[in-house]
Amino acid sequence: MDRDCHLGVISFDNLAWTEHSVKILDQSVTGIGVETEQQIDPGIIWFKEHVYGQKCGFLVWCKKSGDRFRSGIQFVSLDRADEEYLRRQVSRVQPREPFQDPDQVLARMMDGINKDRDQSVNPPA
Repeated sequence: MDRDCHLGVISFDNLAWTEHSVKILDQSVTGIGVETEQQIDPGIIWFKEHVYGQKCGFLVWCKKSGDRFRSGIQFVSLDRADEEYLRRQVSRVQPREPFQDPDQVLARMMDGINKDRDQSVNPPA
């Protein structure tokens, strides 16, 4: 199952972009568990390449495990227009610079999360 993956994170705390190389340890329908050498702050995840059909998510937790860190990432499904919007925003920022237009990005991602929750609570007949 171990697979290397490169991702960017837009920190919830300071809206700064950071890049990380992670090892995927496990997966589920809703997300993945990863391991890194350094702590990753919770935030919006942008996968450099699709991971199990997903391009983005939220880092929801990170904890120290020995000399490494384990983290949980929840996938977020975006429609094509919102994914393209986020991709353009991500391409504009350089590592460790503040993210531009965070309110609109977060609003679109929250819409995607709410849509996913509605579909899981009220599955199609």
